Amino acid sequence: MKEEQAMQDSDDEATVAALLRATGPRPMPSREAMAAVREAVEAEWRSVTTARAHERRRPRRYASWAAAAASIAVAAVAVWAVRSNLDSPAATVASLVRIEGEVQQDGGDGRWTSLARGDSVREGAQLRTTAAGRAAIVLSSGVELRLDHATRVAFEDAGHATLFEGAAYVDSGSAPGPAARDLVLATPVGRVRHLGTQYLVRLDDSTLQVAVREGRVALESPTATAIAGPDEQLTLADGQVSRAPLAGSAADWQWIADVTPPFSLEGRTVEEFLLWAARETGRTVAYATPEAGRQARSVTLSGSVEDLAPDAAIQAVLSTTSLKPVIGTDRIRIEAAGN
Repeated sequence: MKEEQAMQDSDDEATVAALLRATGPRPMPSREAMAAVREAVEAEWRSVTTARAHERRRPRRYASWAAAAASIAVAAVAVWAVRSNLDSPAATVASLVRIEGEVQQDGGDGRWTSLARGDSVREGAQLRTTAAGRAAIVLSSGVELRLDHATRVAFEDAGHATLFEGAAYVDSGSAPGPAARDLVLATPVGRVRHLGTQYLVRLDDSTLQVAVREGRVALESPTATAIAGPDEQLTLADGQVSRAPLAGSAADWQWIADVTPPFSLEGRTVEEFLLWAARETGRTVAYATPEAGRQARSVTLSGSVEDLAPDAAIQAVLSTTSLKPVIGTDRIRIEAAGN
């Protein structure tokens, strides 16, 4: 059965590719049409979440991407075609681990309420950040999600969400994880799925940008598909995808440092802390001498750097040791005292 399913999936992908080649690029809708799509997506989402109180559990089924080639609106609405157990409360899909400014939630009744650190996010909920707000969220799958200013996102479950506007940074972890750590991030323009990575998605009207810091990301839309690797950025506009270089330490990534989830120093070595800070900032760690590396691996830390951006945390932590950091654009150089 698995082999038959694999053959069927392969045939489906070939069919989609053939459809896209046959139809060619389609013109992107106007700004007014995009707004209508967003409204349709949200209306369908609200309809589905309201129906949760009356339906019984049924298997989830998602429209194929081939169907999405027929209509951008259909593709977006299909993401929210959820069927789940509605005799029990909606499951928790995420929790907020850091908030800057104000973050609000709509649980499905159209009323927006302010959230605090530690609050839970349930299936069917929408989150939005204000013009000065940002948030760091950990999904129940282990995937980290950070939201920039003026961002709105809705959660079907821990593996499926829709970005309506703004920007979201996704980190699935430094080590390859199980399929449960996958996240499909849909937008009215196209959807993004990752293969274990750090990436940034920004939606501005009908233009979708996907930047990759680590791993690989697939961008799929009714008119184009593409895969990006580290230090690359894809832009989907007017039905076409363009590719450009973007370093993992570029200014485009800097906002995520303002909403970095807390890192516990307790029992960690200096080296473990430095590797975390380097990954958060798109840098590498280099030791000036073997002695500096030895000290970093042997010194154990305690305490917390909660609410500190990674660069500030590096300075604060190493000030308690005999090591000195030299923070550059692409790397963090660690020197031993006296060097």
